[in-house]
Amino acid sequence: MSLSVQHLSFAYGTRQILEDVTFEVASGAFCALLGPNGSGKSTLVKAIAGVHRARSGSIAVEGRDTAALGRRELARVVGYVPQAGDAPFDLTVREAVMLGRTPHFGFAPRAEDHAAVEDAIQRMGLSEIAERSLSELSGGQQQRALIARALAQNTRVLLLDEPTSALDLRYQIETLQLVRRITREEGISALIAIHDLNHAARYCDQVVVLHGGRLVADGAPQHAYEEATLRTVYEVDVEVTGHDGAVEVRPRIDAAGVTRTGGELADTAEVAAR
Repeated sequence: MSLSVQHLSFAYGTRQILEDVTFEVASGAFCALLGPNGSGKSTLVKAIAGVHRARSGSIAVEGRDTAALGRRELARVVGYVPQAGDAPFDLTVREAVMLGRTPHFGFAPRAEDHAAVEDAIQRMGLSEIAERSLSELSGGQQQRALIARALAQNTRVLLLDEPTSALDLRYQIETLQLVRRITREEGISALIAIHDLNHAARYCDQVVVLHGGRLVADGAPQHAYEEATLRTVYEVDVEVTGHDGAVEVRPRIDAAGVTRTGGELADTAEVAAR
């Protein structure tokens, strides 16, 4: 396995955020990390990236315990794409992407570093704005620059924290297609925190679902998407349909055009249990 997370727990002071999370992502696999706001998705991504130090458990990349790696060595094997609000705004796009190469060179970038930067910029469709400051760009353009920086890093694990949240539909699809293609062509593992269950089902090989900091589902979308689990996690009455291996999640709408949510859903479950 390229990425292995074993019995990982994390807390802010006395507030437990992650509890005994265990899963693996194979080389060449694209995995979606799902769950409502507050479920621990971003915290888990940051723990794997080394931004947070886990209270207990372990994280390994291709069999190497990341806790034993220095920051520079970790950056050679794990690439992290934060949310767009964490962009280094005082840099141009090209300068920001070059930051992804710093774990690989000493005092100055080499020809191969410049080549990797230009390739990443082209892949993300940023060539025409490569000399513009990130502060001048839209949220979607900033996000694409951060993804390009991670691509230039040339790591074995790629972590993306809600990278499509600031993108319009076209760039959401293009980004997901690009990451899926890169994982397969280069044999790396990619883990993406995302909210759209249908995008995850369409583009990802694996989904991991968090609820209250605990892992509640793990597997291919057609197996991991169980209606009862999704209703509990998202507090929305949903139906899961499948055809020719494809899976779709939709809100269940009654004859009055209403979808049960939150307390309504809990009340219905309580009555059914009697």
